[in-house]
Amino acid sequence: METAQTDYVIVGGGTAGCVLAAKLTEDPKVTVVMLEAGPHHRGLLIHMPAAIAALYDKGTYHWAYRAQPESFADCKVLPYKMGRIVGGSSAINGLVWARGNPLDYDDWATSGCPGWSYDQLEPVFRRIEAFEEPGDVHMGHHGPIPVTVGRPADQMLSDAFIKAAAQAGERINPNHNSGDQEGFCALHRNTRGGLRGDVYQGYVHPVRNRPNLKILPGQTVRRILFDGLRAIGVEAGTDAHPRRFLAGAEVLLCAGAIASPQLLEVSGIGDPAILARAGITPFHDLPGVGENFHTHPTIALTFSCKKPVSILNATRGMGKLLVGLRWILMRTGPAATNHFEAGAFLKSHACADRPDYQLTFLPLALSGTTSVAASHGFQVYIELIGCKSRGRTHVTTPDIATSAAFCFNYLQDGRDMEVFKKALAKVRQIVAQPAFEAVLGHEIAPGAEVASEAEIEAWIRKCASISHHLVGSCKMGPEVDPMAVVDSDLRVRGLDGLRVIDASIMPKITSANTHATTIAIAERAATIIRGRRLSATRTST
Repeated sequence: METAQTDYVIVGGGTAGCVLAAKLTEDPKVTVVMLEAGPHHRGLLIHMPAAIAALYDKGTYHWAYRAQPESFADCKVLPYKMGRIVGGSSAINGLVWARGNPLDYDDWATSGCPGWSYDQLEPVFRRIEAFEEPGDVHMGHHGPIPVTVGRPADQMLSDAFIKAAAQAGERINPNHNSGDQEGFCALHRNTRGGLRGDVYQGYVHPVRNRPNLKILPGQTVRRILFDGLRAIGVEAGTDAHPRRFLAGAEVLLCAGAIASPQLLEVSGIGDPAILARAGITPFHDLPGVGENFHTHPTIALTFSCKKPVSILNATRGMGKLLVGLRWILMRTGPAATNHFEAGAFLKSHACADRPDYQLTFLPLALSGTTSVAASHGFQVYIELIGCKSRGRTHVTTPDIATSAAFCFNYLQDGRDMEVFKKALAKVRQIVAQPAFEAVLGHEIAPGAEVASEAEIEAWIRKCASISHHLVGSCKMGPEVDPMAVVDSDLRVRGLDGLRVIDASIMPKITSANTHATTIAIAERAATIIRGRRLSATRTST
């Protein structure tokens, strides 16, 4: 069997993995191998901010999962896609940059995770960000990830959304990443010069030729290797062509909230009863693996326009061609933005200590998930950023090629339904303001006829879906928490030489899109790891 040796083996070349690869190899004495199941090549669409739907429809760059039937949402079976490329989901995501609420991180710290409060992570965010407004005192300006501000005023419907909020007496927040999150706002995004700013471009591309860094695409890791209770490497490849990658220092699991717990379980780490049912010999009892799995439930209200003021014409025919040519030649125009110019972070109750739902405005009506509707319109997405429902993800077979069985159980907790209903009422209130009067046609979904509480609840159960913000399945927590998978240094409990470093370690999801937080987790993990002295007996390439 082919064997390679290094200091650190990074499993997963996605958002967290790319950050770690770049940060750890700043030390020329440290060697790193980063393994990614997906490709390294990056087509033109990855660089185009407006090509989000096209990337999701293109199977080359993502894992295509299907959830189990959702018992509390009309037994729907939801498709789910995650990045499968060097750069991971940062290469195909919606580009929204949101730190979340400071209280999110303070909750982590007070729950038994020292080092993870907002005061301790705020300098990490600054280190990551390259914010376009040099005079802003809240953001970083010299980091590897570009952050720009949406421009609602450049698009009539997005501008109307902000103006309507002001007319309804809502607060307009000049910077939702300032530590003061609440209010309607121009959303921040990861673009620069009309191009997507993903983690590969920001972290790895500038250092890709370091002699102590090897990036190996097309490598599916099958299991973690152990010597006693110490992780010593991983096995990748196929039965016919297996490869071993041995780690003299540590194995760093960065495969995401579905694949990270899956790799632990196929390696015998998890709840012994679940493992036994899957035909796996239990190796290390850790019942929290795969539990606490959650994301932000979401739903979209759709409205028609009585004037051609949406971005519909830029998505079809000659308009689409001209938009594409303009972007290729000048990196400007409608293809140079994600079109999520405006949004809001709001409370469903005045007494809440932080926003519990988020609005994202799109000046285009969609039919289904990514198909453009035939006429002009717009959508307002509601996300439950304070969601209470929790699901799980577990293996059913020792074969890593078989997807884990997962469900979100969204709407299981009745409080989530109550927030959805209040948020829906808020959207209807905003759209009814004078700012929309000249352009608003009618409400397409759910439709004005859906008015009673029972009708609204039925529509939500039928139409609600989930955001691409999976977290929690390898929960970070104190030793007294039996469901904690990793400690505050992200070491897998009871084992040596193994850490999980990705969105799966979040004890509770943040009150915003999770991309920024995942990068911050990896940045902090790199600092923790680099503070540890490498063993004098390590083996290197």
